[in-house]
Order: sequence, then C-alpha cells, then structure tokens
Amino acid sequence: MKKNLFLLLLLTLTACSPGISSLEDTILGTWENPDGFQIQFSPEGTGFIQGVPGQIPDSSFTYSVVDQSHISIDFEGEKFTIAISMNGDAFTWKDPLGEVIYVRVE
Repeated sequence: MKKNLFLLLLLTLTACSPGISSLEDTILGTWENPDGFQIQFSPEGTGFIQGVPGQIPDSSFTYSVVDQSHISIDFEGEKFTIAISMNGDAFTWKDPLGEVIYVRVE
C-alpha cells in the first residue's frame, strides 16, 4: 500500500512539475546572427530567411524537429539536417560549413 501511494505521489509531482522546454517550442521566433542576418521559425513548421537587398533574395523554407538537437530543413526541395544547440536566448547552428550563433530578436 505504501509503495502504491509513493508511486502515485511521484507520478503526481512529475506531472505537475515544469518540464524542460522542447526544441519545438524554444526555436520559435526571430533570431539574428552577428552579421545581422535574420532567420525566423514559425509554429506551423515554416521559416523565413531575410535576404540582402540587391544580392540575395528573401527565402522561405519548411522545417521539422528531428530531436532535441537537430532540425530538418526543406529549402526548395533540398533537404538537410542542422545541429542546433540552445542556450537560453541564443542558439548555435552547426553544419558542414561551420557554426553560427543566433540571438533571439523576438
């Protein structure tokens, strides 16, 4: 009986305690890298990269969260996976070309 009561109490405390935010939630919003380029992740799985006027056009993409440290991006039919390391209001984007730190704007 005591064991069942303990398990019930443990389950109740676990269910009521604040959980760790998932990447699906924490990635949402607008982010900016040190060069001033912005990337936006929306809740419906779409994203937007601000272009450079006269040089690089604005770009849209779709994305999905693979796990707590990776997102899959589909950009104009090309799919690739990016390693993401969240750190509060910043994240590090890691791909074969290197890594870039983005800071939350909104």
